[in-house]
Amino acid sequence: MSRKAKILLPQDDTSSLLGGLRKLKLNSNETNGDIYLVEGIMPKGSNVPLHVHTKEDEIFHVLEGKVELVLGDETITASEGTIIYLPRNVKHSIKTLGDQTARVLNYVIPGQNFEDFFNEMNQEGKDISSEKRAEIASKYGITFL
Repeated sequence: MSRKAKILLPQDDTSSLLGGLRKLKLNSNETNGDIYLVEGIMPKGSNVPLHVHTKEDEIFHVLEGKVELVLGDETITASEGTIIYLPRNVKHSIKTLGDQTARVLNYVIPGQNFEDFFNEMNQEGKDISSEKRAEIASKYGITFL
């Protein structure tokens, strides 16, 4: 497969998931499945529960606000400018701290599997049961703890 550099315009597709919003920046189809890039917009009280990915690595880049991340057995506070590399198979969670909305760029590598997971979760809506969430996640190599 021939690989070429591309200039890509950010997507303008916003959807809700797990108490916050995800704003699509790069869809994995544009990168041959290599990268999926979303901006997480996490209002006060947003929390992505503890989970593990078996198929992808992630990079979090905090653009605004303050978040708490559980990374394996460590808990850190990250603020604007912090970049966190998270390899697959490491349990993690992220939640907003304080009263300010947090904005976090989330790079997922490779991207296609995780994008498909997000899309299926979004179709289920915000009132998804924990059982249904676990069932969907399992299909994509993700386990909520």
